[in-house]
Amino acid sequence: MRRRLAGFMIPPALAAISPLIALPLVARSAGPSGWASAIAGEAVGTFIAIVIGYGWAAIGPALVSVATTDAERVRLYRDSLLVRLAIAVVGLPALAVLCWFIASPGSEWLTVLMGAQGALIALSFTWYCAGVGDPRTIIVYDAIPRVVATVLASVVIALTGVAVLYPIAGIVVTIAGTTLFTARLLHRQPGPWPTVRELPALLRSGFPVALNDAALSAYSSVPAPLVTVTAPAVAAAGYASADKMFKLGSILPFTLASALQRWVGEVNGSDRADRLRVALMTHAALGLAGGVGLAALGSWVSLLLFGAEATAPTNVLVAMGLVFVFLSLRTSMTRHILFPAGGARIVVRATLVASALGVPAMIVLALTIGPVGAAIGYALTEGVATILLWGPCAATFRDLRRESPSPRHPAESESLDES
Repeated sequence: MRRRLAGFMIPPALAAISPLIALPLVARSAGPSGWASAIAGEAVGTFIAIVIGYGWAAIGPALVSVATTDAERVRLYRDSLLVRLAIAVVGLPALAVLCWFIASPGSEWLTVLMGAQGALIALSFTWYCAGVGDPRTIIVYDAIPRVVATVLASVVIALTGVAVLYPIAGIVVTIAGTTLFTARLLHRQPGPWPTVRELPALLRSGFPVALNDAALSAYSSVPAPLVTVTAPAVAAAGYASADKMFKLGSILPFTLASALQRWVGEVNGSDRADRLRVALMTHAALGLAGGVGLAALGSWVSLLLFGAEATAPTNVLVAMGLVFVFLSLRTSMTRHILFPAGGARIVVRATLVASALGVPAMIVLALTIGPVGAAIGYALTEGVATILLWGPCAATFRDLRRESPSPRHPAESESLDES
């Protein structure tokens, strides 16, 4: 378990932090308006990634972790590829048009490429590795190449001032790594592909989780573009820095969830309830540590990284720290507890209610009190979504406690280094 936690947490964390090498150079090369546009484009890309991913990053690890054969797991991966590629054909051109429209003059290509880099993450294979408990493949095919590409891009940006090299490097790593992983996995486990006729059924079955992820992405993607179009350039740049640090940190709850996914799914009944309690407490501790760190150190770190014109204000960082606490808790509640228990529709209802309350709050508060209002609205939305899920999670715990412990042997790992 310690090895699995280290494998899932440390390399992805390093890959997540590596953009901090390049982003200060991007911020200084692009200027305040270009930096705000780049982060707004990235926010749009995050939303399009959720649409393209169609819920597979959220529920896929749970489905793979409880599958009993390699053939069943690889069938799930093939199904996901058909769905994601079909949506990408429509989603990527729409992203390009939208990013071009919201970009500041002169920053159009940077904004589009930042959006594309975020959107293409939806095609990544890492969720599958989380389901089979295989961090090594993520390290080899994604984490190490991403760090190396970011460092090389940073050197070239420092020499040339060409900021678009950063998102281009990220795009290349995602496409190359996913292509190599997919080719090797499908070569080892040949099988029939789903047909185009099966696509509507796949879309229907995945719709609840996809709707939940789209709503989550919608309300998390609203603040940055909203502030960009409603606040002065310097204020928008400060919010963009806070948003970027939060987004980089938010990778940690998801990697922790991935590390624990297989461990939680290996047992049933009261044993699973015990492991779920450990997972939830671990996520709570991570959320508190990250939220306090962001609020206390974020302004100084943003000044150091992004410069005086893009320093994140403390009031915004306090609100974003609260968002981080709720996000970490909700990640474990959905991925470890409710999705494996068949509670996707419960999660969707909570997200839609929270979005209906929170998004209007973001808009009204941003227009009345500025960027901090958007951050407060974001915290309100995430908090409502988390609170609404608490009751269903408690009910799931009670149901598991009534069952007898019945551990099952985990199926053979799908690690690509084993052959």
